[in-house]
Amino acid sequence: MKRKLTLKEFILLISLYTSQYLGFAFFAEAFIGILRQNNMPLENLGLIYMLGLFWVFRFLWAPFIDRIKFKRIGHYKGWIIIFQLLMVFILLTISKFSLIDDLKVIVSLSVLFAFVSASQSIALDGLVYKNVFKKERSLAMSIKTASGLLGMVLGGGVGLVLYTHLGWETTMTIVSITMLVALIQVFFYKESKSKNEQSSSELDYKQFISFWKGKDKKQWLLLLFLYPASISSAYGLITPMLVDFGWSLDRIGYAVHIVGYSIGVLASFSTTWFIKKYGKKNVLIGASLGQCIGVLLLLILFYNNETVTTVLIVGIIFSFYTPSTVIMATLMMDKASKKTPASQFAAQHSIFMFSGILFATLAVSFAGIFGYSTIAISGAIIGLLAAYASYKIELEKEVKNIDDRTIIISPST
Repeated sequence: MKRKLTLKEFILLISLYTSQYLGFAFFAEAFIGILRQNNMPLENLGLIYMLGLFWVFRFLWAPFIDRIKFKRIGHYKGWIIIFQLLMVFILLTISKFSLIDDLKVIVSLSVLFAFVSASQSIALDGLVYKNVFKKERSLAMSIKTASGLLGMVLGGGVGLVLYTHLGWETTMTIVSITMLVALIQVFFYKESKSKNEQSSSELDYKQFISFWKGKDKKQWLLLLFLYPASISSAYGLITPMLVDFGWSLDRIGYAVHIVGYSIGVLASFSTTWFIKKYGKKNVLIGASLGQCIGVLLLLILFYNNETVTTVLIVGIIFSFYTPSTVIMATLMMDKASKKTPASQFAAQHSIFMFSGILFATLAVSFAGIFGYSTIAISGAIIGLLAAYASYKIELEKEVKNIDDRTIIISPST
């Protein structure tokens, strides 16, 4: 039976989602700096960013996680324990190798770690779908988004600081301990059981085609692709812009990774209040329009890129970045089926994530040809298209859960 989020579950989700992103961020951000410091060529460093592809394509093995159940332990709890254990083991193993003599082994193990952390994400999203009331999904997705940012700060920023002062082995051991703390919490968590729970008797890959059938699903597919375009363009442009304006890396780290991420964490939790107050569709439209404003504000930096102005602009960008992620993730979960929730959420989120990576990459690449201003304006125009698509799309009616009953109370508009 689904239930309200308790304080214990709130802390558990923060711990699991943070540990999930912390390890990934360490390899995607801090590890890049460490390798560059050890004279790895830039062209080879690009391969490390390929680790993100596991998150884009994780829907391919999500059906296995939906299909194979651990009845005594708990369906998704069992998978989370396995993946969390593997993450701890891989990190402890990596800590024993030398960055100079065993670099190929370390990179290979980091690839394995990326696969395992992406798999843990599948199971954790399935657990949330199964155990949390529909009306509290936005809160759960706020936790997911905020914890992701916290994990990026700890893994990418603090991880690099730890390496600088404590060395490779100690740093990897500390990171693995954070995974172990989350693992201990999972052991004491009891997964809900529902009498009406549906189960999949076979690996269903046809769902990835049938899910998109119908005019409403095609509109949703278009929105998934368009929605991250504007804010991802802004996120991709901000760092190279500041470098070109003469900012030092530590100033950029402070403005973007500390102040920006911190504002993003706060904004992610405010989304739940806005959804309850104004409804999902209004938040969906409002966040998309806010993204347009955020990317256009980058143009101000050409005239004034002092610290206060820049921090304010970055703060506004992140104020709309995290709510847009929260509302879209909430709607993805709403559209997933009871039969294979992890698979269908992963399929939708993969498109959303791929679009974000694509537009951030294109924004930086084309900025070198057409200039920052042109790309910022183009990003805002695409954002307006996303806002229009948000206005046109039909959302299902919102519901109120009382025990096991579901009562329709109002449309989500």
